Parts: sequence; structure tokens; C-alpha cells
Amino acid sequence: MGYGIRIATLLALACATPAVAAAPHAAPSPHAASSPQAVSAKAGLYADYAFLVGEWDVRGHGGPPVAVVRFQWGPNQSYLWYSLAMLQDGHEQPHLEGLLLWNGARRNLDILLTLDLEGGRAQEQGVVSIRPDGTVVKEVTGIYSEGEPFPPGFDKAGAHGATARFRQTFRAAGPDTVVTAAMREAKDGWVPTFPGSDRLVMTRRAKG
Repeated sequence: MGYGIRIATLLALACATPAVAAAPHAAPSPHAASSPQAVSAKAGLYADYAFLVGEWDVRGHGGPPVAVVRFQWGPNQSYLWYSLAMLQDGHEQPHLEGLLLWNGARRNLDILLTLDLEGGRAQEQGVVSIRPDGTVVKEVTGIYSEGEPFPPGFDKAGAHGATARFRQTFRAAGPDTVVTAAMREAKDGWVPTFPGSDRLVMTRRAKG
């Protein structure tokens, strides 16, 4: 499924009302998460971000799950692996994945994600930081190769490619709930990336 079609699917699911049953899915990361609910001393440099580690259902206000987010540790908690898959008819459709790495000069995280899991023609790169109140902020630039659809209108990028800027926040609302908002930079400021994306809730999936 192409990038533009996947986004269109997400837009439709965000506004849907029927319940969606999530299908079991094995995360492609070679390193399994270690005690996702625990913020261990080993988290070290990543301690402020460790509350995100785990497997999460994402839904709009009062709606069914529209996506599954996973944060997992790399070996010895040396980095975070991150992925997002959209839910369509109860099945996961992989959307993006990549790494979050500590930047010792800036004292925050670098992030590099692929948006195109069928050819690698689109990516996001940027910075993940922590606010004084504990909110995690992901600020990235999407980079799209020639011919790839890109927001807001999903026209195809020209010969020199195209870019778009995004911001997402993650705020813990308990050990098993995270409030998140996904925004896109427009000419007149920041707007929801898709309808309702400024008020999403992540709920931790039960083990087993």
C-alpha cells in the first residue's frame, strides 16, 4: 500500500465509528522490550522517555483504535526503536519505523524514521526532547522523493523532492495511558495532521 493511500486510510479510520478488532502482530524489532512498564536505573540517558516503552493502541476521543504504536529498547537500553502501524479491518498496515538515539551534544534524542516501507522513498528526521513538565516533544521534517505524495494535499513531489514539518507531543496520564497530539506546520501555524489528531489517546496493550 503506497504512502498516500495509507494516510488516506488513516484519515478514514480516524472518523470511523465501528469497533476495530486489533490482530496479533509480532514487532519486527530484533530486540524484545524489557519490562515496558518499568523505568529502570539502566534507562540512564533515556529515563525521561522510558514511560513510552511498550505497545499501545491509539484512538481518537471515544472512538475505536486506529493504530498501534510500539517503543522498544535496543540492546542494553542503548537506543529506542519506534514503529506505527495503522489498523484496517482488524489488520495492521505498517506505516513507519525507525530509531531514537541520544545526542550527547544537545542532550536530547535524534530521530530517523522511514515512512515508506515499500521502497524507502520517504523519511522523517528531527529531534525528540523533554519539556519541564515531562511532556515528550517530537519535531521532525518529512522528506519525500520525486513522485512521492506529500501533505497536505498529497500531490506528488517534483524533481527536487519536497518537505513538510510535523510536531507530536506525548504526555503521560497514568502508567497505562498517554495523551498525544500530532500536528503539521501550515502557512498560518500548526494544524492537526489529520482530523482529530490533536486529541488522541494511547492505551497500553495488555501482555499476553
